[in-house]
Amino acid sequence: MRYKVVLLVFTFINILYAHPHTFIDLYPKVIHKNNTITSLHMTWKFDEMTSQMLVMEFDQNGNGKIDKEENKYIKENYFDPLKDYGFYTYVTVNKKRISIKPANFIVAINKEGFVTYEFDIELNIDKKSIFIDFYDEDNFTAFMLKKEFVSSNIPYIVRGIDQDFYYARRLEFR
Repeated sequence: MRYKVVLLVFTFINILYAHPHTFIDLYPKVIHKNNTITSLHMTWKFDEMTSQMLVMEFDQNGNGKIDKEENKYIKENYFDPLKDYGFYTYVTVNKKRISIKPANFIVAINKEGFVTYEFDIELNIDKKSIFIDFYDEDNFTAFMLKKEFVSSNIPYIVRGIDQDFYYARRLEFR
């Protein structure tokens, strides 16, 4: 009997541990000229619980918005270190991964109280040779990308993988 109780407790703890801790809705806006994707304007919208924790951390003066100095602090201390993780945005061109350099980073608290990150990624890549993956295998983050979240005038599809501890999404162009 003890063996079964210990096994049950161990199983329950593993189930609790192996799930995403942060959920981020992705809203990519695809900028293109003819068949070339020139850039992406990305918006990340954090889930309610993560947003509440981030607002307590980020909004140092308590005014309900992110000012210029707070934005600078967040970029340097929270966003820039994501470079080690490829900013959770993996661009593959002709089956070869390329690095990205986000620009124009802005943090905001939207009217519903959710924290958002916005940034641009310059690409200049033919749409037929590119796909973009969004995932984080290390920090228990689930990226949510639905077809209706994408703003694009060129055809695309969204694919996804839901693992126990992370969710990955792929944006492919036709």
